[in-house]
Amino acid sequence: MSKDIEKDPLADLFTDENKPESNWFKFEKVGDKVAGEVVETYEQAGSGNFPGQRVFCLKQADGNVVNVGLKQTSNYLMTRTKNVKLGDILGVEFKAEIPAKVKGNHPAKSIEVYVKHMNKTEGDGFGGL
Repeated sequence: MSKDIEKDPLADLFTDENKPESNWFKFEKVGDKVAGEVVETYEQAGSGNFPGQRVFCLKQADGNVVNVGLKQTSNYLMTRTKNVKLGDILGVEFKAEIPAKVKGNHPAKSIEVYVKHMNKTEGDGFGGL
């Protein structure tokens, strides 16, 4: 350990190698999907051009947690996720691109959700699958 770090353990903190990776899942191409045990859920207010989101924190089989945001403006997604509880297994898949209604806008992403409701007799998260 260098003497600078011994004196101040924060001396080398502000470097690129210490920047954590984003834990937000990004749907980039049709077929992208993510699944995991729901360990937290919350509503996030919209900002600027971005609508509010219902956010699910999904614990992966390897223990990592990934955040998935579903826009609150989609009644389809909001009604299908309203009964998701902590401990349930949630899957989210980018099914198709829908052409933009307004020329110059990005195409819409058709997202599908899958839920496996877990209970105490089925186990806890991935251990019960």
